[in-house]
Amino acid sequence: VDEIKASWQREAGTLGKYQARGRVTGLAIASVPGVMAPGAPQTELPIGSPGVKGMNITFDLTQAAGKASLSMQDGELDFPGVFDEPVLPLAQLSTEVLWTVQGEKIALQSSSLKFANADTEGEAQFKWQTREADKTSGAARFPGILDLQGSLSRADGTRVHRYLPLILGPDVRQYVRDAVVTGHATDVKFKVKGDLHQLPFKDPKQGEFQVSAKVSDATFAYIPRSFQPGDSQPWPELTQLSGDLLINRKTLQLRGVRGRIGTGTGLQLTKAEGQIPDLFQAVNIQVNAEASGPLTDALTAVNTSPLGQMIGQVLERTSATGNADYRLKLNIPLASVDKSTVQGSVTLSGNDILMSENTPRLSGSRGVVGFTERGFSITGGQARMLGGDLRLEGGTTAARPSGVTTVLRAQGSVTADGLRQAKELGYSARLAQFASGSTAYSAVLTFRGAVPELLVSSSLQGLGLNLPAPLNKSAEATLPLRFETALLNGSASNGASTPSGLQRVQLDIGRVGSLTYVRDVSLVDPRVLRGALAIGLLPDESAPLPDEGVVANINLTGVDLDAWSAVLSRVAGETSNGSNPVAPGYLPDIFAIRARELKVSGRKLNNIVVGGSREGLTWRANMDAQELNGYLEYRQAAGASPGRVYARLARLTLAQSSAQEVETLLDEQPASIPALDIVVEDLELRGTRLGRVDIEAVNRGAAAATRDSGVREWRLNKFNITTPEAVFTSSGNWVTVNALASPGASRSTTTERRRTVMNFRLDIADAGGLLTRFGMKDVVRRGKGKMEGQIAWLGSPLQPDYPSMSGAFGVNVETGQFLKADAGAAKLLGVLSLQSLPRRLVLDFRDVFSEGFAFDFLRGDIGIEQGIAKTNNLQMKGVNAAVLMDGRADIARETQDIKVVVIPEINAGTASLIATAINPAIGLGSFLAQWFLRKPLIEAAT
Repeated sequence: VDEIKASWQREAGTLGKYQARGRVTGLAIASVPGVMAPGAPQTELPIGSPGVKGMNITFDLTQAAGKASLSMQDGELDFPGVFDEPVLPLAQLSTEVLWTVQGEKIALQSSSLKFANADTEGEAQFKWQTREADKTSGAARFPGILDLQGSLSRADGTRVHRYLPLILGPDVRQYVRDAVVTGHATDVKFKVKGDLHQLPFKDPKQGEFQVSAKVSDATFAYIPRSFQPGDSQPWPELTQLSGDLLINRKTLQLRGVRGRIGTGTGLQLTKAEGQIPDLFQAVNIQVNAEASGPLTDALTAVNTSPLGQMIGQVLERTSATGNADYRLKLNIPLASVDKSTVQGSVTLSGNDILMSENTPRLSGSRGVVGFTERGFSITGGQARMLGGDLRLEGGTTAARPSGVTTVLRAQGSVTADGLRQAKELGYSARLAQFASGSTAYSAVLTFRGAVPELLVSSSLQGLGLNLPAPLNKSAEATLPLRFETALLNGSASNGASTPSGLQRVQLDIGRVGSLTYVRDVSLVDPRVLRGALAIGLLPDESAPLPDEGVVANINLTGVDLDAWSAVLSRVAGETSNGSNPVAPGYLPDIFAIRARELKVSGRKLNNIVVGGSREGLTWRANMDAQELNGYLEYRQAAGASPGRVYARLARLTLAQSSAQEVETLLDEQPASIPALDIVVEDLELRGTRLGRVDIEAVNRGAAAATRDSGVREWRLNKFNITTPEAVFTSSGNWVTVNALASPGASRSTTTERRRTVMNFRLDIADAGGLLTRFGMKDVVRRGKGKMEGQIAWLGSPLQPDYPSMSGAFGVNVETGQFLKADAGAAKLLGVLSLQSLPRRLVLDFRDVFSEGFAFDFLRGDIGIEQGIAKTNNLQMKGVNAAVLMDGRADIARETQDIKVVVIPEINAGTASLIATAINPAIGLGSFLAQWFLRKPLIEAAT
């Protein structure tokens, strides 16, 4: 106390008269908590006596009035029962206060209150007086009647909750604390006028309570996480907000709000308003907003907020382009956030929308999408889809007990070009390369949860299909199509019908047939559990859905598997690597096929019946047709392995056309030829019955081909033919010429053609019968022996190329006779018959050869180079003569240039001569030179 001057004069029975003036610094007065009045409601909080710390006072007073100057530096004011944190730190405070005292009535006023702390800074003026006590109602004089007006030049939005009186209730204060994440307020004005006991003056007659402010750069979480269940997704915050805040009595309002929705998005609030109609009871937050911005950002905001759950996550897989306009109305009860209501709309203006990765893209979408917490609806929906115009309507319903269901109905047209461009449709889009024109359709897309159900129907009129039978059609023809996917229902614990995670997929194609599958779609990649394919069946036939696996029943006039394989390979695209483009789960495990004509692997089979099964990549079947009968097993290619064919056939017929197709297939596709293990008891090739045929071949080097050199080898381990007349055994390989080049040769310098090399042995029991089997009747009678050697040519194993042929083999045939035959029919064997010698030579040997030459043996060595066969030691010995040959023959042109030595008289000398094997290194010329001057040869009529 710096200075106090006082005087006091008291009259009996009175307080007396006094006056005082002085100055006090650093004044501290402890606050006194309020005391609950007897009978007062428990919700009515008592207000205590205020406290102060660090106050400086200069005063001049009497018992009836006074004035004082108050100031404070780094002090405190304490208002018990007023704020949740009653102590308010003040960095600065100053004011001039006047008061009067008239009995029990106290009046106080100030016109120059200024204050500041870390949260705010402002000034105010006020008038305050006690209320007249009412002993009847029990109303107290305090907290009194206040007339307060003021303004703040700055305010920290995150600290607003600090200055909310306790009368507002804990929910409101907590909401303001958690909802205002960041922000600043300027030009804040506040006014309180009336009996403080009636605050906040719900009845305008009771008084005024107003606060207004300009808010800037604020982040507002209109539904804070603290008001949500722990497992729910957060609502998007409103960021970069600016606008006007107004509190009028019990109502809080935000007006003229601008900002953004969410963090890091392009969703711009163009107009927004919010309000809490009653701050004191049943607090509801109401938000009305208009916004614009990228549709993809809006989808993200929906899917990452409780809105996504409200509409059944139907937009979870949706993506979009372009901007849109949005309207949003929220009503959020703080006491039960889960009962919030939503109403809004999205106005599309030419957006591209993809509902899920497996549904067609909606281009240039227009219309209004309205939504509530129960779902959404589409009004006036228009778009381009699959090359045609589309009209769309429908929406979401929250039917119980099945949950949220979304149904979209579409009417439109589709073009073949539009289908081709719809890459999201996968195989279906690539299949459209075989279509032309356009057709109308109707579709229904249903969502029960995140899995779509689709129903599409069309007559396909106007759409031409250039596919193998039975799916080929002109544009004018109709072919009714119906495609449906539907979730199968299971039973919930409460007896309700709910989606079970199983999906039924069914395709019905008019006269062609139907396909039905049941899939488990609860997995990341849907898995087929069972299925049935019914193609081309008669009215009394069917393919019932089995308990497990996939069955197929096919009955068609004609089936071109090669054509369908080509289609599926093109549909598969570059990613198939030659493997089957259809996922294995969709292929039949058990199948029955009937067809008047079946084309497969370059062959045509007539009146075929097939019954078989599949296990993984291995197919097994028993087959019967005009051309074959027996058992076949085929293992599909997998990775670098080209597959394997195992067959045991009772009979097999390969016509000329079929053989040529197989040859072409071998020549063009060496990398994909499967391994072969085939036994045919009766093989007919190009009209010739070959007897029993054993084939064993493998495709080697596949792993090396993918790893380094790229060399593949088709190795023929066994190729044997057994007939009553002879046994042919052989082995060899078919490989690119690169593999035969020197190790230093590069791929760029060596030819890419493929070369066949074959080692063979022909054991002959009846040479005449063997030639007769191959169409050369009456050329040779009897004869037995062997031919053995190796030959090679450029090209496939089944298509010898004579101009490139090379190799060597030996011939040794005994006890036969060359008959009198047409040399043209017998080709080169006509030379050996010697029937034409009398016409070419001056000498006359008709007595020796006219009726055919019987020989004891025919032997010699033949070499082949670039299609030219050469011999220098071919010899024949008969009873009447011996024949020696030296020369060459062009196999492709069927011409020969041969020197023939005939010794018609056989005696001891000539017999010993001809019985001697001629060394091919010496040759016929040197051999004859050694013997020419010897008597036995001279005496003979050579």
